[in-house]
Amino acid sequence: MEGGKSGVGLRNGEVKENLGLGNERFELYEVEDGSNTGNDGDRSDFDYGKFELYEVNSDSEFENDDEFDDVEEKEISGFGSEGVEEEVIKEKEKGLPAVMRCFDSAKIFVKAGDGGNGVVAFRREKFVPFGGPSGGDGGRGGHVYVQVDGSMNSLLPFRKSLHFRAGRGAHGQGQKQSGAKGEEVVVKVPPGTVVREADGDVLFELLHPGQKALLLHGGRGGRGNASFKSGMNKVPKIAENGEEGPEMWLELELKLVADVGIVGAPNAGKSTFLSVITAAQPAIANYPFTTLLPNLGVVSFDYEATIVVADLPGLLEGAHKGFGLGHEFLRHAERCSALVHVVDGSLEQPEYEFDAVRLELEMFSPELAEKPYIVVFNKMDLPEAYEKWPSFKERFKARGIEPYCMSAVTRDGTQEVIYSAYELVRKNTEAKEQEGTMGTLNLNHVADMVQKQRTAPISEFEISRDNATNTWHVDGAGLQRFVQMTNWRYIDSDRRFQHVLEACGVNKSLMKLGVKEGDTVIVGEMELVWHDSQNTSGPISKKKWASNAIN
Repeated sequence: MEGGKSGVGLRNGEVKENLGLGNERFELYEVEDGSNTGNDGDRSDFDYGKFELYEVNSDSEFENDDEFDDVEEKEISGFGSEGVEEEVIKEKEKGLPAVMRCFDSAKIFVKAGDGGNGVVAFRREKFVPFGGPSGGDGGRGGHVYVQVDGSMNSLLPFRKSLHFRAGRGAHGQGQKQSGAKGEEVVVKVPPGTVVREADGDVLFELLHPGQKALLLHGGRGGRGNASFKSGMNKVPKIAENGEEGPEMWLELELKLVADVGIVGAPNAGKSTFLSVITAAQPAIANYPFTTLLPNLGVVSFDYEATIVVADLPGLLEGAHKGFGLGHEFLRHAERCSALVHVVDGSLEQPEYEFDAVRLELEMFSPELAEKPYIVVFNKMDLPEAYEKWPSFKERFKARGIEPYCMSAVTRDGTQEVIYSAYELVRKNTEAKEQEGTMGTLNLNHVADMVQKQRTAPISEFEISRDNATNTWHVDGAGLQRFVQMTNWRYIDSDRRFQHVLEACGVNKSLMKLGVKEGDTVIVGEMELVWHDSQNTSGPISKKKWASNAIN
């Protein structure tokens, strides 16, 4: 048996050496198959059997057979000795490497700055009688902007930077000194970025460098006691907290801003065509999926006319469902004014390739399929493509389509193709100008909408009741903001809060709905208990959740 053990140990070393694996992470285990090969002491007759490779201390131990559904098998042969069966290594399937990913979508969190707190202060100066209140107001919180940066071409910076918070306003000071405004935050995005709420509707689109949109207003600064001075209250001992800044999660989606999009099946010659008509230098090779990321190029014409051309990765059948790479970049073609369908003329049936690509575009977006396009028969430098061109041309003319032929390698016919694409772009631009669809848009409407919701009047509220617990809920944006900004450190704040509930009609509405002694009333983050008395009826504070300290 010593010879058998020696043989197994040597075999483990050979396998690890061939696989390039270290001894510290992987071990080989013999699979028992119940077969007896004879003399164990004879090393030459020893049956090494089958061995499986397992990773030591791995998170996945394949406890059940269902986990093998997502496992990729690789066969490795040539371990050196005859009679050794091929080994099977099972390893988990991984995602696309970073070099193959186009970071054209991201999710970020933005928050406007909170307002600074107001303070209670009184002027005490020699030889100045009746100094009076001098507490200043807090500063406004910082705004959040979204601006287009022309030097960016992807959303890669948002891979690690997810949270963007504006600065808080400074607190007020004595001598009626107001606090400084909070630092603003500018979120820079590439041209062609679509901004939408998380799992919501589109807010706006930023297409051109320099565009800047106000997304969130900063919170209002709290008032100091100098602002509460009146003829009835000449010595106010009350101040407000700063208003909390609004916040939201956003989804960013990049759609390249290009005039012409080059589409087609893999290895049709799209990147070669782009490199010929522009100064772009995409990766070019004679195999499918050479282009892993979209490429942009600029074509210059006479009289300072230019167009931007985008080369998109090849499309496979089923791309709209997620097959291949093209489905990741179909959204970039939505902004193009015209499309150039490049067809590989060396295929046996090139017209079927065109029909398959058109079908994928229609399945992904009907609007994308309705864009104007031209069909280009490529690789005319090859004899087999040159022979198929007449029949290809006749079939497409029968459909009412005038195809073009070119050889991207020799540059024959490329100028005619790009000039035809430019004419489609020009006609599309003129049509939009006549329809008036290219007018300026108000990019600050999102901030205005959020601000309008937050500044709702206190008199607008809704009351609901939980019969199981005899709890009344008073909901309203104005009341919520009022409760949050009330500084409960000061005695006058309680009296002011009761006065506001009475003035805005909350007490009267609760009595009409049948509130009783001892019922719980929740207003914003304040929990109160209703109390009936001969003089007054109203809720009395039970628990205060608001912040009562100046940070």
